[in-house]
Formats: sequence, C-alpha cells, structure tokens
Amino acid sequence: MRTGLLCLALLVLSACAQPVAPDLRGTITRARLDTVTTPLLLAEIPAQAAQATLIPWGENVGENVGQNVGVVTWRTGDNVSLAFAAGVIVATRGLGDDLMSADVTGTVQALTTGGVGTGGVGTGGVGTGAAAQYPRHHSYLDGENQTIFRSFLCQMGAAVPEQINSFGLLRDVSRRVETCYSLEETIENTYWTGSDGTLWRSRQWLGPRLGYMTTERLVL
Repeated sequence: MRTGLLCLALLVLSACAQPVAPDLRGTITRARLDTVTTPLLLAEIPAQAAQATLIPWGENVGENVGQNVGVVTWRTGDNVSLAFAAGVIVATRGLGDDLMSADVTGTVQALTTGGVGTGGVGTGGVGTGAAAQYPRHHSYLDGENQTIFRSFLCQMGAAVPEQINSFGLLRDVSRRVETCYSLEETIENTYWTGSDGTLWRSRQWLGPRLGYMTTERLVL
C-alpha cells in the first residue's frame, strides 16, 4: 500500500515508479482531480504510515450485507485491495493482519435508510425512538492460520450536518458516528455522507493491529 500510489501528476492509473512521497495529500490538487474520469479513492492507515489511491476492481453481491447491496473491491497499483459494501469496509487483502470478512448488515441499513430508531439486535436498527442496537461481526486469521471472530454490539448516532473540504471543494454532508462495544474494546466509526447517499469520507476500524483507516472519495 505504501508503494502502490497512483501517479496523479501524470494522470495515469498505474503504479508510481518514484519513491513514496512523505504525504500523499500534499501531491493531490483539485486541478489534477478535475481531469481524472476514473473513480478514485484515497485510503490512509495512520498506524502503518500508509497512504494510497485506489481504483475499483470489481463488484459482486455481498452475502452478508443483503441481496441488494453490492460489494465493490478497490485496488492499489501493488494489489492491496479493500472491499466495501455501501462504503462500509468488509474485507482487506495485502495489508498483513487483514480483515478477512465483516458482517455489517446493521451498519449498512442504518446508513442507507437513515434509521437510528428502536429495533432489536439483528434488525438493522431501523425505526423510531431510542437508538437501536445491532450486531457486527469481524473475522481475522491468527498466526496459525486459524479464524478468529470478534463480535460487537453497535449503535448509530443521529446525523449531524457538516461541511467538509475535499482538496478545495466544499461538500455539504451529514456526519454519523457508530459506536460498537465488545468485551475487549470499544470502537467508533465515523461516516460523512452526501444528500445523494455518497459516502465521501469515513474513519473505520480495521482491527486491533491495523487500527483505523480513513477513506476519502476523490472522484465518483
């Protein structure tokens, strides 16, 4: 991921030959982005000092996120891949300590329907009244190639209107914070969504070793 940066300066969608810049954000400008027609995503993992731009690699229907929600895989120039359902991370490959899979049904429902209301565990948390709770499940491989599962109980907070600056372009969005609890830890995922449902920016937890990943949609 550190070396698989797309050469925005050359406006081509291939891996860069030059060494990694200290800060990829410093090399991206609005003028360059306005000339790119291929969908483009910026991902950053602060704990790994990793940054990369990614392009979509494929789409399929996610088994764990509802029949109508597609899972889109994005890839860097050196084949690190991130898979998302409606912008919610469901798998990583090539990072080490990868997130093998995630059942994010409740998260996707809460984000796409705007629901923060009452609902039992497993309902997706759509309704009215107090904030609903819903399950979320992650799986990882340990050092012996055995699958480890982590389960959380989550709640989605109400939408808060905000304006974000995306490389000189101001976007009106709604910020929502998802709080998830397990026996081991508490995590918070944050999503910035446009009025058309586009997830423009996010901060999502990958796992205990990788920590949080931030994403920003650069080009639709």
